[in-house]
Amino acid sequence: MTTDKFKSELKDVIERNLDASKGFAKAAQLVKNENIASSFEKQATLHKNFALELESSANVYEDNVRQHIESGTFEGNLHRTWMDIKTFFSNDKDELIVEECIRGQKEALNEYDEVISHDYVPEPVNSILRNQRDQVLENIYNLEKLEHILD
Repeated sequence: MTTDKFKSELKDVIERNLDASKGFAKAAQLVKNENIASSFEKQATLHKNFALELESSANVYEDNVRQHIESGTFEGNLHRTWMDIKTFFSNDKDELIVEECIRGQKEALNEYDEVISHDYVPEPVNSILRNQRDQVLENIYNLEKLEHILD
């Protein structure tokens, strides 16, 4: 098992979830439809919990993952800024925001698939990753249905 590689990849998944949490919270603020906003708020909480669950099961941070919750990554901050810019110039903000959420969830799914594919991921963590991955996939499906409704 390459412990450093495992820790690095797991940190990436944790940070992706923290960014997703912030992204969904931002999306909830930007959409007009209250039902969509409520759904995005639930997703924000879910992704935050994903990050905390992974950290508590693997302890990949020497300090505490909760310290990383406030800042997010550069990539995540850039994506949220991009959402702000695109919605500022768009007449159909809700559809645009849903599209961005789908894009972000697909990137998360790819990251989960990459980590899960390695033999060195210990079983308790692997099960958590697979469960979270399945929930991300289900969310993509639901977001795509919503996108078609908004078309």
